[in-house]
Amino acid sequence: MGKKKGKGTSDLLKKINKKSKKKWKMSDIKSLAKGITKKDLKDDKKLGDLIKKVSKAVGVKLSDKQISSVKKQVHEKLD
Repeated sequence: MGKKKGKGTSDLLKKINKKSKKKWKMSDIKSLAKGITKKDLKDDKKLGDLIKKVSKAVGVKLSDKQISSVKKQVHEKLD
């Protein structure tokens, strides 16, 4: 019985690569978050800044509602 490791990340990468002009690898996206700790992710302002940084790098514009939704999902995963 193997683990279903990375299914969510591969789906995420597919979505990103579909909307982006550049083909991204997960390591590219992780490098954007270099220096960010789990404690930082619990801080709404730092998390929001990271989400905006990643979306700008990927070339996907997010509305405030979408950013709020991503923040909520991150908080749920961390709890």
